[in-house]
Amino acid sequence: MLNHDLFQNIQKSKKQILTVTKYWDKSTTLQILWEVQTKYPQVFFGIWENRIQSLEEKQIPREHVHFIGNIQSRKISEIVKHCSVIHSLASLKHAQKIEYQQTPTKAFIQIQLDPKKQIGIPHSELQNFLSVCASYKYLDIIWISGMGSLEFSESIKRKEFQKLIKLRNDYIPNWLISAGTSRDYILALEEWVDIVRIGQKILTDL
Repeated sequence: MLNHDLFQNIQKSKKQILTVTKYWDKSTTLQILWEVQTKYPQVFFGIWENRIQSLEEKQIPREHVHFIGNIQSRKISEIVKHCSVIHSLASLKHAQKIEYQQTPTKAFIQIQLDPKKQIGIPHSELQNFLSVCASYKYLDIIWISGMGSLEFSESIKRKEFQKLIKLRNDYIPNWLISAGTSRDYILALEEWVDIVRIGQKILTDL
């Protein structure tokens, strides 16, 4: 089932995969989770889901589930209930509501890489965001992430990844960076992104 060449290449790079399982049903998701954990534990970082209904149906152990996607205030309690890590935190209001759940949760601050999309916070706001959240007890912000432009070109993608690397190095050098997709994960790895998000390419028959 697994695309072993892909996993072995990422294992050699000493990076990790966020395995995008939102496309599959519970049975397939559990099978993927078992295979990745068993065969590539050093590569496995978690599984990506972004729909509450799917999370409720699949009932995957919380410690393995990461949330990427648009965060809605009214859904935060359910996101925190099912997901131990959030990759798309870009609002101080949402940060406060996550803290209010009183459930230990890790988060990536999502940086705005494409001004046209307006997804994430401008890099100039990162320091203030960190300062506001520094006193939180349950929300642990130690990483940054980015969703890039829909336009695909090697130069654009490399600049986006390099921007995240620079921000990480300027603030907390040991932070992890979550970025990339099945289309550009090779570029992300070449630019030293720590965690790449890969969906259908993790399986050999797709």
